[in-house]
Amino acid sequence: MDFLKVAGKTIQRASIEEEDLLNQPPAFRGEFDYATARIEGGDQSEVAGEGSLSVVVVSAVDLSNSRLAPIGLSDVRFENVNLSNAVMSETSARRTEFLRSQAIGLRIDFAQAADLYAEDCRFDYAAIRFERVKNAVVFRRCSFRETAISGDLSNVVFDDCEMDQVEFDATRASGCDFTSSRLIGVRGLLTLRGARIDADQAGTLGTQFASEAGLTVVT
Repeated sequence: MDFLKVAGKTIQRASIEEEDLLNQPPAFRGEFDYATARIEGGDQSEVAGEGSLSVVVVSAVDLSNSRLAPIGLSDVRFENVNLSNAVMSETSARRTEFLRSQAIGLRIDFAQAADLYAEDCRFDYAAIRFERVKNAVVFRRCSFRETAISGDLSNVVFDDCEMDQVEFDATRASGCDFTSSRLIGVRGLLTLRGARIDADQAGTLGTQFASEAGLTVVT
């Protein structure tokens, strides 16, 4: 088992033995059920499907404008995948990773997320909702320009992320960590009760906090 510790949170990485995987063609249209598989390459843009992936690596597949719902993910890695403008509702994810993927305009609703990890991904103009977070979720070096992030953000870590004009609507945020990320023009700060920021971020966001609290800042 491979574990990663970030900002005091420890997550378990996807448990995948590469040599055990069998090559399978991408077929996400309709019902699908992949197990112990490697799915590499292929155009699956605009497909509509539902199903599950268990111990699977999906790499270099175009899933842009697709609709995948509901979908269950367990020990899954998406690598260099195009999820731009895709819709993934009713998503259950355990030990799931998104690496170096394009997810511009993605609409994803996690019914449950446990040990979710994303690294070097673009989630610009996306809508990401967490119904329930179990253990922790980590985003590392990801971009969230004008993204809407909502729901249960407890124990979600944004590590070295670009967060420009992000709109938050959290139901819970205890243990959420922004201390290493850039927060520029973000909104919905008052919903993030319990989240962690550093002193420099507090100074930068002071005017925005005051504005959301209904105060008038006189200069």
